Amino acid sequence: MNEKMEINQDEMVIDLKDLFAALKKRIIPIAFTSIVFAIIGLVLATFIIPKQYSSEATIYITPRISEQGAIDYNSIQTNSRMVNNYIQILQGETITAEVAEKVGLDNYQAVLSTLKISNATDTELIDIQSTTTDPQLAYEIVENTISVFNEEMLDVLRIDNLAVINEPKVNENPVSPSRSKFTLMGFMIGFALSAGIVIVHYLFDNRLRTREAAENYLGIPVLAAVPYKR
Repeated sequence: MNEKMEINQDEMVIDLKDLFAALKKRIIPIAFTSIVFAIIGLVLATFIIPKQYSSEATIYITPRISEQGAIDYNSIQTNSRMVNNYIQILQGETITAEVAEKVGLDNYQAVLSTLKISNATDTELIDIQSTTTDPQLAYEIVENTISVFNEEMLDVLRIDNLAVINEPKVNENPVSPSRSKFTLMGFMIGFALSAGIVIVHYLFDNRLRTREAAENYLGIPVLAAVPYKR
C-alpha cells in the first residue's frame, strides 16, 4: 500500500515538473500575451471607459451650548440618535427633487443615483458624496444637497445646529477608472488565459515522450530507442 502511494506521489512530481517545463518553454508567448492584455487594459482605462469625478462634503451636527458656555451632553446623545433620520431625509424625494431642478437633471432619481451618504460610526458626522462623469455637476449636486437640506431643516423642523466642516469643491482628478488597476487586471487576464491554454494543451496531450512513459503505458519493456533530432 505504501509502495503504491510512493509511486503515485513520484508520478505526480514528474507530471508537475513536465507541466512547469511546458510553461517555461512557452514563457515568451505567455509574456507577450500578458503585455498585450495589459496595454488593452491601459487603453480602456485611458480612452474608452468614461471617467468618473467625485465631490464630497461633511455635515456636523453640533451640540447645544448652554448659557454658561458648557456643552449640553444630552444634545450630543440626541444628535447621535437623529443621524439616521437626517440621512433618510437627505436621500428623500423632497430634497433630491429640488436638487435635480437646481442642477438641471430630469428627476430626483438621477440625483439619487449619484449620491453616497454615510455616517462614521459613533460620530455626528454625515458624509455626502456625488460621483458623475462631470466634475462640475458632482460639485453642484453636493453643494445644493447641503443648501436645500439646511433650508428644509430650518424652515420645517426649526433645526439650526448643522455645520459644514468640509466644503465641496470641483475635483478635476478622476476617481475611476484606475489606470494602474486596469493595467494590472489586463496583465493578469492575459497571463491566466495564455497559461491556461498551455495547461489545457498539456493535459490533453497523450503522446508518449519518455521511455518510462512508454513502458508504463504499454506494460512491456522498451528494448531500444531511436534518437530524433529536429
